Amino acid sequence: MRIIKLLFLFISAIAFSQPASERLSDSETLQFKENVAKRSDGLKSLSSDFMQSKYIQLMQGVAISNGQLFYKAPNILKWEYRKPYDYQILFKEDQLFINDDGDKSVSNLKSNKLFEKLVNLISGSINGGLLTDSRNYDVAYFKTANYITVLFVPKDPLIRQMFREIILVFNNEYLVNSVKLVEESGDFTEIFFKNIRINQDLPDSIFEN
Repeated sequence: MRIIKLLFLFISAIAFSQPASERLSDSETLQFKENVAKRSDGLKSLSSDFMQSKYIQLMQGVAISNGQLFYKAPNILKWEYRKPYDYQILFKEDQLFINDDGDKSVSNLKSNKLFEKLVNLISGSINGGLLTDSRNYDVAYFKTANYITVLFVPKDPLIRQMFREIILVFNNEYLVNSVKLVEESGDFTEIFFKNIRINQDLPDSIFEN
């Protein structure tokens, strides 16, 4: 269960706090999606620092963790928690590699539909593929200050069991600046990205388990 809970916290991204927002027109939505697609086409690699905040209604305070994200197109992704614990998850070649402070394990994603859907969710958030996934999500677009907020409501039963809605906030460079994952209970996780680095050389050693 710990793996599944941690996977809830993925994906690549200013906080969504619902200031005054305006829904994008059809033409604005089309232009935004085209701009994200252009950015995605040129995305070979991405790395970023992140801060993750977990809000649970029945608990006092907020659980904070920090780490780094590494992505190499088309579908290699490594998520490293550095504080308050050492925990690494690597998606590579249809396999999930976990390193829990030296305790390593490997799982085949093709044999676990839940993990496979979560990987698609994570990768789609980074490369923009989620915007075109009308089979699994209802999608709405909003302008919020200098950002575009995209609201995803899952159609897929497996994803809907985990999240009531998923919110991505894109900056003016068409990169995901934050992610908010809202559970059916109202508990939610926010992930804030900073120091986003695009198309820098990422040595293969980063993606070793």
